[in-house]
Amino acid sequence: MKDTYDKWWSRLQFTLFFLVLTVVVHGLFGWFHGWLKPQDPYKEPEGRAAKVFHSGTGDDPETSPGDRLRLFYWYGE
Repeated sequence: MKDTYDKWWSRLQFTLFFLVLTVVVHGLFGWFHGWLKPQDPYKEPEGRAAKVFHSGTGDDPETSPGDRLRLFYWYGE
């Protein structure tokens, strides 16, 4: 009878240890992901950097549809 309780107690200890370890590793991965990800990727750059993406309405008279298509195939965007 005592053997059965010891077996279940060791299984419970292993399960609890595994759950705690899983929560700790999940927290570390979450912290690492937050460390790698920029805070605000759409903010204005600082220093000598320039923001090169400019969203427009698409009805700019200076650019023709051919130029836009050429840029599309050139940049692949």
